[in-house]
Amino acid sequence: MSIEERLSVAIRTLAFAQRAAGDEWVRDSGLTRQQAFTLGYIEEHQDRGVIARELSEVSGTTPASVTSLLQGLEERGLITRRASPDDSRVKFVRATAEGSRLVVGFDDAMREAQARVFAPLTEAEQETLLRLLQKTIDGSGIPVMQGPPARRSVDRPGRPRRTG
Repeated sequence: MSIEERLSVAIRTLAFAQRAAGDEWVRDSGLTRQQAFTLGYIEEHQDRGVIARELSEVSGTTPASVTSLLQGLEERGLITRRASPDDSRVKFVRATAEGSRLVVGFDDAMREAQARVFAPLTEAEQETLLRLLQKTIDGSGIPVMQGPPARRSVDRPGRPRRTG
């Protein structure tokens, strides 16, 4: 196997491990993957106002599917829908405190999974790996993905409050 193939296998293995951790959290949360994505998107962008049409566009699903998905999240008490003060036909979607706690729980689970993956490396080795990966990304013209958003502080029983 060539060095490029071995690198590709290693990177895919790490990506699949991250995906598996996310899938495990989704299963444990009782949400579907689509519900989890939607709740996370709403929580991240709600300060500027999220509407169903936007959710349909970013998720690539039909407006009817988004309506059904939002009804399920609303019934579980994870989101609210409120009419716009400027146009009563427009409904803004927001995560409730419980919905935000669930999203923060996902972020925590992902950080814990990342810590397990990189635990065998010293901090210096992690810095070297990051520098090499960044050089690869920069040199290949691959668009840079954004990291997880800084979350607002959310009260979680038994856990300290944190911000971003």
